[in-house]
Amino acid sequence: MNKKLKDLNKSRVKFFGFEWDTKQFLISLGTILGVLILLLALTLFGVELSWYGVFFGLGFLVALLLSTQLCKERDIHNEFPYTLIWFIFPLSILGARIYYLLFNGGIDSIMDILEFWKGGLAIYGGVIGGAIGLVIACLVYKINIIKMTDVVVPVLAIGQFFGRIGCIFGECCYGVEITNKALQWFPIAVEAHGDYFLATNFYESLLNLGLFFGLTILLRKVKITGINTCAYLFGYGLIRFVLESFRAQEQTLFVGNYPVSKIVSIVCILIGVIGICTLLFVNNRKTEKVSQTTETK
Repeated sequence: MNKKLKDLNKSRVKFFGFEWDTKQFLISLGTILGVLILLLALTLFGVELSWYGVFFGLGFLVALLLSTQLCKERDIHNEFPYTLIWFIFPLSILGARIYYLLFNGGIDSIMDILEFWKGGLAIYGGVIGGAIGLVIACLVYKINIIKMTDVVVPVLAIGQFFGRIGCIFGECCYGVEITNKALQWFPIAVEAHGDYFLATNFYESLLNLGLFFGLTILLRKVKITGINTCAYLFGYGLIRFVLESFRAQEQTLFVGNYPVSKIVSIVCILIGVIGICTLLFVNNRKTEKVSQTTETK
């Protein structure tokens, strides 16, 4: 028995380049599953829960655990994410709430912002608020901002994966209505408010998961500072731009007749493309200069 415990303490769980102590991994997994089972039990007793909020929090937890291991890819101390979370978490929620209110009727009082438990959070606002928190934390602790955003964007994508799963349970962020009964089944459609709609929230969750894997590989393979940040802006901007074309109008925020998310998506795509091209050009020039210097010597 003692030998088995010693072997468990020494063993490691490995997945996609991430590595955890087996004992700690099993404890963390058991705790998460226990909490989810408890929450499910509460719903059976008539307690109303915001499943969007539950998955939002779960996404933050998973993102935090993964970011501690990705920090090494940009030479950042692996404990910094535990400090960073205190800046990002409150400001991302605040940003998500303010963004939603600004483009959905406006803000009448400070209480409108504080009553976030009533629903009404926008992902783009959460990203902007979280980015502000990241900049503040990096300035305070003298961490390179762009290197930190390179680390954060893959786990941001995994957080958005969980968030969109929460949208399915929260019956929001769905697509156009599906009236054809032959198509009223998951994963083509999701049921919300008694009707069936295109499952754009589910599609985005899968695309965000793919974006997480792609950005993680890019972070490990390409050491150009800023390339991962630009790749996220391009990738997520493209995902949102395409899916916004299939979103139900009542689930879309507008400025006049223009969907806000589409406008922001276009800006993100442009910044991403320009940033990637600029970084690759500058890096290529540096490589050429180094080669010429070496040849001269």
